[in-house]
Amino acid sequence: MKVMKKIGLPLVFVFVVVIITGFIQSAYYSPVESSDNVSTHYNTEQKPMLILAGIDSLTNGPIYHKEKSRYLDDFIPRMHKYFGDGGPGYVPFDSIYFKQEHGEFHFSNGMKQINDLPPGQYPSQYSLDLKGMYTTGGWLNWMTVKFPKKWHWTYGKIFYLKQPHGGHFNVGYKQSDKALSVNTNSPKLGLGVIHLPKNIYNGQLEFSHINGKVAIFGGEFLNKKGVAVSRIGQGGDRLAWHALIDNRMMDEWLKQLDPELLMLNAGMNDRRFLSADRYRKDLTNYLDPYIKEKTEILLIGPNAILGDNTRLDQYRKVLRQYADQHHTGYISNQSALGYSYLEAQSKNLMGDRIHPNALGSKIISKHLFNYLMSNNQFASLFNNKDSQTR
Repeated sequence: MKVMKKIGLPLVFVFVVVIITGFIQSAYYSPVESSDNVSTHYNTEQKPMLILAGIDSLTNGPIYHKEKSRYLDDFIPRMHKYFGDGGPGYVPFDSIYFKQEHGEFHFSNGMKQINDLPPGQYPSQYSLDLKGMYTTGGWLNWMTVKFPKKWHWTYGKIFYLKQPHGGHFNVGYKQSDKALSVNTNSPKLGLGVIHLPKNIYNGQLEFSHINGKVAIFGGEFLNKKGVAVSRIGQGGDRLAWHALIDNRMMDEWLKQLDPELLMLNAGMNDRRFLSADRYRKDLTNYLDPYIKEKTEILLIGPNAILGDNTRLDQYRKVLRQYADQHHTGYISNQSALGYSYLEAQSKNLMGDRIHPNALGSKIISKHLFNYLMSNNQFASLFNNKDSQTR
């Protein structure tokens, strides 16, 4: 009997804690049923231009690197200055991403990060950028999202995985007493979309009652007009990993996000693993959905590094050939920094043997911006945007 009491008391305590937690979460939110068919809050004329940019350290530089190496740190405010702040665009729910952007992202122990999975493994192959959160059997799990103070947005969408035997979750603004109740169960796999009410708060989101089998990728957060530039991928990412994303799901992603432009730098981290032929195949596979959706594409050739550049030279040739064949844009970072590492270093543009420093990244940003504004293929994208005084 004493043994039973010793076992029973802890179990009773855990049961009581869980019941209290569930009661608090239920009291905090008044769930409202949501629908994937909710119309967007903005029409085509109001929708800001969305630019996706990735996939490696030039856009999402190393967190602990002493030199900033992200050209988007200059490119994004430059676009906002000329064309208006369209919002942060697509934002993955991922702790590394929020740490880099100086926001806050927290989650319960039952939630796992897609970023920690091998690429191509469920549910990584259904994510836009190999990021997001998932649980295979959650019970009262939760996540909180606090955007950086400098970010402003009005309308938001949440993207999740519709799947057989899918579970449920609630989502709402932290300051609101209402939440959307989402059922992720579906006969077949697909991209689920939830439209948030207009943001009249400070943009903090709270996910609660994440129960069962659930994968939540991220969200799109926009204003009514301007330009939104979204980082996809992160430092260290390989093209080979992103080529494993399911193309049918990518078709759904692009239909929902409707990006006008993809700026792609990819290959620096593949140079020790992919032959030029394999690089060409992975590049073609990754870009096929963008070509199908008629998204404008700007391919960015890698900069020169200290050491053997043979493979990078081959990749640049592949990129130029792809651009000629598919009528996309092509620009090389060599033309901005220098055609050799020693040339770039002599101009004080390199932070280490591979990454440009802050000055080098700013020069890349200006080089890309000027290319987009002067090239007829891309300048037409911006003609209907409200530009500010230059």
